[in-house]
Amino acid sequence: MAEPSVVRTALEGVLVIAPTPILDERGFFVRTMSADVLAGAGLDHRAFVQENQSRSRLGTLRGFHMRRHLSEAKLVRCARGTIFEVVVDLRPWSSTFIRWQQFLLDDEAHRQVLVPAGCAHAYQVLTDWADVCYKHDAYYAPELEAAFAWNDPELAVPWPIEQPNLSERDRLAPPLAAIRPDLGTWYGTERPADEPFAGG
Repeated sequence: MAEPSVVRTALEGVLVIAPTPILDERGFFVRTMSADVLAGAGLDHRAFVQENQSRSRLGTLRGFHMRRHLSEAKLVRCARGTIFEVVVDLRPWSSTFIRWQQFLLDDEAHRQVLVPAGCAHAYQVLTDWADVCYKHDAYYAPELEAAFAWNDPELAVPWPIEQPNLSERDRLAPPLAAIRPDLGTWYGTERPADEPFAGG
C-alpha cells in the first residue's frame, strides 16, 4: 500500500497529509498515521500524547480555538462526514502571520491537516453528522485555552452555512483585534530555535 504524501500549504508549517485508501466492494482501508511519513516531514510522531474525537451535527461550527502558549500542535482528520476546516496563523514571527487557509476534510479522501502550535483552527460540519479526530502533542490545559470570534470581520472567512450552531463559548468569543496585542506574549516575537512541529 502506498505511503501517505505530505503537501505543504500556503501557511508556514501547516501540512496536509494525504493517504491512499484501498477501496473495494467491502469498503475501504486507510493508514491514518505513519511514523516514517511524519519523520520525513520533520515531525516526531512520539510527541503526540493525546487523541480526542468530537461528533457534531450539520451546521455546527467549533472555533476559532488555540492556546495562550506556543504548545499543542494538532493533527486533525474527519473520520465521518465532511467538514470545512480553517487554520489561522497567529505567530507574530511567521511569514504568514494573520493569514488563513481553508481545507475540505472528509471520510473519502481522508486528508489530515497539521495545525502547528501558535495557529488557531475552526471547522463547520457540512453533512448530517461528522466525527473529527485530533491528535495533540500536549495534554489538555484549560487554563491556557483561548478563542476568538468565528465571524471575525478582519478574516471574513466564507463559511458555507451562514447561521451555524455555536457553543456559548464560541458565541461570546472576542474579535481577533481584542487578543492581537497578546500574541507576542503568547507565542514570542522571534522564531524559536526549537519550534515544535515546524514542518521543515
